[in-house]
Amino acid sequence: MKTTLESNPQVVVSTADHSNPLVSILINNYNYGCYLTQAVDSALNQTYTNTEVIVVDDGSTDNSPELIESYGDRIIAVIKKNGGQASAMNAGFAASSGQIICLLDADDLFLPEKAAYVADCFQKNPNVDWVFTESAPLKPIEIDNIDLTTVFREVRTKSLQTQSKEINFCQGVLSGKIPDFPPSTSNLCFSRRVLDKIFPLPEIRGTSGMAITDLYIHTLAIGLSSGYSTKQDLGIYRCHEVNMSLSFQKRRKRVGEININTGYWIQENFPQFRDISNKFVSKGFATYLSSNYLESRKAEVSCEELLKSYLEKASFLMKLKILLMISYYWIRLRFNKFV
Repeated sequence: MKTTLESNPQVVVSTADHSNPLVSILINNYNYGCYLTQAVDSALNQTYTNTEVIVVDDGSTDNSPELIESYGDRIIAVIKKNGGQASAMNAGFAASSGQIICLLDADDLFLPEKAAYVADCFQKNPNVDWVFTESAPLKPIEIDNIDLTTVFREVRTKSLQTQSKEINFCQGVLSGKIPDFPPSTSNLCFSRRVLDKIFPLPEIRGTSGMAITDLYIHTLAIGLSSGYSTKQDLGIYRCHEVNMSLSFQKRRKRVGEININTGYWIQENFPQFRDISNKFVSKGFATYLSSNYLESRKAEVSCEELLKSYLEKASFLMKLKILLMISYYWIRLRFNKFV
């Protein structure tokens, strides 16, 4: 079934079946046609059969639309104009019906048992709202033109066969502690129950097109509910030159932009998390300042304007605290080569 963002009908979520919950696998794609087929195939070839695969193409100019079209009704396709990562995530979530939502980057892969593992975890623990797994980092030469059955077997052999553990970090987020345990995008799975509280995402593009990312999603999910985490590799993270090629200063600018937007919009939409918003905004602006990189393409909302707007809504003492935090993080960044 193919839909478009402009003509997509209202999706009615199916009645929950807790014994066999529908798992929606959301793939967002922009000009990753060279990797997309493996990602989609890995989502379609799950051992857990009650799944749906939603592929959102965010205005690609390569052969991605044709590849997506070739899958016919095996997937739910959303072909839309380019709007940035948050816009694509909103479109994918709106088109989904599952009680469980798994995110998959278009250049990564799921192991065949990924959906089964996640569904089992949610079934056994109906009160949790997120499950985080891990992925094995592999180079293209280790994946391309190779029998993936062999690759998957090697990943299982090397993976830590650990039990998942329950984590309740709600109080930590409430007190301003940034969780350090969430993995990358393709390892994030959520209940629809918690995502209904978080979506739609603020559709802010920034200079990179990804000012609002999964950082916003998983921070809020962790702050709103408990979940499970495992170190077991249930996916493959593709280490290719596109996602490794940004210069150090460009990476800093992107990270700064993501952090300041995350903090700003968490405060706008979830004011109870003011402390963690302050930390994101402070770290983000300090990172942005330390990047020493001027982007030629102007962002929709610059980091300077966001900070000004954020401070205007704060008390005098809160403004002072935020400015001191920015100074502290900026000094640290001047003497440390971390992003």
